[in-house]
Amino acid sequence: MFMSRKWVSFCFYGCAVFCICFLLGSCINTKEVAYFNNLPDSSLTQLQQLQPPPSIIQVNDILEIRVGGENEKTVQYINQYFTGTNNSNNTSGGALQAIVDLNGNIELPKIGKLKLAGLTRDAARDSITSAYKEYLLEPIVAVKFGNFRFSVLGEVKTPGSFSLLSEKVSIFEALAQAGDLTQFAERNKIKIIRDVNGKREILSLNLIDSSILNSPDYYINRYDVIYAEPKNVKVVTENFQRTATYIATVASVLALFLLIFRN
Repeated sequence: MFMSRKWVSFCFYGCAVFCICFLLGSCINTKEVAYFNNLPDSSLTQLQQLQPPPSIIQVNDILEIRVGGENEKTVQYINQYFTGTNNSNNTSGGALQAIVDLNGNIELPKIGKLKLAGLTRDAARDSITSAYKEYLLEPIVAVKFGNFRFSVLGEVKTPGSFSLLSEKVSIFEALAQAGDLTQFAERNKIKIIRDVNGKREILSLNLIDSSILNSPDYYINRYDVIYAEPKNVKVVTENFQRTATYIATVASVLALFLLIFRN
């Protein structure tokens, strides 16, 4: 009986020590989960001025177009399509939402199809302005993107697709929309899958290095797919959690037997 109690005690305490050692060994280095952890230790750090990438019009884009001018008769005709009104005094023009079709064209009143895919917003505005000069006296054209859509997948808290009204979104703002990265994300291996009018590329970003703050890839593009790769430690940790559960169960049973034997 004495040997049995001694053996049970040894097993119980051995299991406890094993769990503690395993838990300590599975801890994640904080430097591996901190963003730009090599910033200088200073109360103020100056960063370079960055310009967001030019917004290139793509297939399936939604454009908000406003047209106005001094030729009231033509403005009245255009406003039937742009605003649905028949007010000849509305020389400021109304708004039209146009979707870029699979051929890269939009449909405009009086003009018909106009190819805009591949152009910047300013270039598209100039193209529309030139097209309406035949009908309008000194036309005024404004072009605005209807949405900024992107997707975030992988080791984030709430993966999904997101749409913002802003035309300037940083990689960190995009991740914030998805609830930020989990502790298991490889912060130095963030992938961005980018498709611009059929030309696809994959970028790799290192969010641990402070150079990302001055990188041209600091701002994402519309329709980017951001993928956060998981760490290998996640598999180890999940396996440990299952193993620890089994060990805790066995240890509880052994503790119960030890209590019975002692009594």
